[in-house]
Amino acid sequence: MVIVGLLLVADIAARQAVESQLERRLSREASGADQATVHLDSWPFLGRLALSGRVTKVRATVADVVVSRLRLARISVDLHDVRLDRDRLVGHRQVDLTEVGSGMAVAEITQADLRRALNNVPVVLEAGRIGVSVGGVSVTVRVTVADGVLRLSAGGISIPAIRLPKLPLLPCVTDAEAGPDVLRLSCRLDAVPDELLREVNRISR
Repeated sequence: MVIVGLLLVADIAARQAVESQLERRLSREASGADQATVHLDSWPFLGRLALSGRVTKVRATVADVVVSRLRLARISVDLHDVRLDRDRLVGHRQVDLTEVGSGMAVAEITQADLRRALNNVPVVLEAGRIGVSVGGVSVTVRVTVADGVLRLSAGGISIPAIRLPKLPLLPCVTDAEAGPDVLRLSCRLDAVPDELLREVNRISR
């Protein structure tokens, strides 16, 4: 039992060390972000790493991101079937995420922050619906994202477009979906976001 306990402690310590290194990297690279957290979901961490060089899931989050006057409450990525460079981790204690099986990035903009970005147009965010209040009546708004530009349209109502700046953890935006008091921007990922890569890897890509 003592040996099992020591192995368990070593496994947890190794996972936390990797998480901490990725958090420091994300904090350094994600300019405009207030807080960064990384969590690895893989058990046993060392066992899976030794056998396949993979971890089941990596979740990274940055909070309170402000870029080019656009504020996002949170940006998070979920990476599945993530490969790490075992030799570099063991030999040099450096974390290299080399590839992912699949992933999703989601950014959240609150209703209040979206209104500010739209020059105070009174948009209303509900579950599956965006509206705009005109004369006390809510008109449905259509939302589209193309070529890095977020557009909201509602008949003859003038709503400014928002050009989405380069955001940490979010290399693209392909979908926009409304929830209660929040707009979610998302895209699917097939590669590790730059902010989680070591600088030498990013330069060589």
